[in-house]
Amino acid sequence: MITVNRIGKHLGAEIAGVDLSGPMDDNTFAQISSAFFDNEVVVFRNQKITPEQQIAFTRRFGVLEQHVRKEHRLNGYPEILIVSNVLDGQGKAIGVEDAGRFWHSDLSYKQFPSLLSALYALEVPVRGGVVLGHTNFASTTAAYDALPESQKKRLQGLKNVHSYVYYRNKNIQAQKGEQARGDRVVQEHVLTPEHLAQVPDSEMPIVRTHPVTGKKGLFINEAHTSHIVGLPKAESDALLKEICLHVIKPEFQYEHHWQAGDLLMWDNAAVQHKANFNYRLPLRRVMYRTTVRGTAPF
Repeated sequence: MITVNRIGKHLGAEIAGVDLSGPMDDNTFAQISSAFFDNEVVVFRNQKITPEQQIAFTRRFGVLEQHVRKEHRLNGYPEILIVSNVLDGQGKAIGVEDAGRFWHSDLSYKQFPSLLSALYALEVPVRGGVVLGHTNFASTTAAYDALPESQKKRLQGLKNVHSYVYYRNKNIQAQKGEQARGDRVVQEHVLTPEHLAQVPDSEMPIVRTHPVTGKKGLFINEAHTSHIVGLPKAESDALLKEICLHVIKPEFQYEHHWQAGDLLMWDNAAVQHKANFNYRLPLRRVMYRTTVRGTAPF
């Protein structure tokens, strides 16, 4: 029997009574899908699934994406992106180790941004019995609902540019700052013309209607939004900062504390998220991510 327990104010729920390694009938999947879109972030605890099973489950929500960073796809499973700080024999990370440095929604810079992401935790960093590396989520729908009507009217019809190149340059600057402070240094991935051709800049509405629930949310984030279309730079920068800070107010957040065996799913059309890097080797983190393609925002 499936149970859904809300664990956050505006978002976040635990779905129990489901074994994702086994067959799933249409009625069970429909219950899970409804609970997912109602809660925006859901977790299935204590799962033991193979890459094939993770792919099969998430594929029921739609077409799976293959991440632009081919070198961090799981061998034999191009639909799975490895998120990890573990190093191989040559000293290179086996997966993306700096994923989520800034608040973002996955693949928001693509013409058809991700509908949802599913992250399966194989290993989580633990120090002294305390799990590190939690992930914060913020509901963009709750943030929109809380805006005054005057601000809603101001934002309606405005567009913002989501740019993968902007994001990578932002990452490089952050890494330089971290290196200067003696913090963790992440090897920067070099963008090739092939990569750039796959991720041209995209104009997106700031106020987005969710393709499943019909709710309105704020589709703008600090990681990927380079500017707001049609505004002078100073005004664009100020409005961008104002909206992004509003979205991540504590009252709109849920903080997920990981356990090995978690399969965590989040709705990229309704939430933003940010990782916490309060750990480093020899504390290991290994996770597999699948991502479902969405529709053009409107």
